[in-house]
Amino acid sequence: MASEESGAGFTGILRDLRSAVGELFTGGKLPKERELPVEVLFGLIGYVAKADSIVTSHEAEFVNSVMKDMDLPSGGLALANAAFERGRLRQIDLTHEARRIQELYPAGSSELLHWLDVLVGVAMADGRLFPRERATLEEVGAALGFSGETVRLRLAEVGAR
Repeated sequence: MASEESGAGFTGILRDLRSAVGELFTGGKLPKERELPVEVLFGLIGYVAKADSIVTSHEAEFVNSVMKDMDLPSGGLALANAAFERGRLRQIDLTHEARRIQELYPAGSSELLHWLDVLVGVAMADGRLFPRERATLEEVGAALGFSGETVRLRLAEVGAR
């Protein structure tokens, strides 16, 4: 057990070091080809996170883990946070955002299915799913090209009632 923890700690240190060195060379800028996906994804995440009127600490932790998993440089973090805020404040147009991202990832693609799973994860991060969250997931899923049935199946996979 101790060796697993120290191994995980060492991996974390290496990841942080790699990130810091990368920032030295890139100035913390997000590559241009990653800007649109980050902006759209985090706008949608903010939209879903606020569906039940409050962004819980569990949802915030989930969003932070998504940012960390994506290994975003400081410029990418700033873009993600700004997009999240716009989504949270309902300052995005779902149809427009879906069209923007479908220029890169076609409706029903594996990338967008992964995004749907992330959005389901945000909604379920606090361990409960309110009717408004379910409706919001179905709305966002439909904008991304998924049927209500696909959204319901994804929710069922994580144990949502």
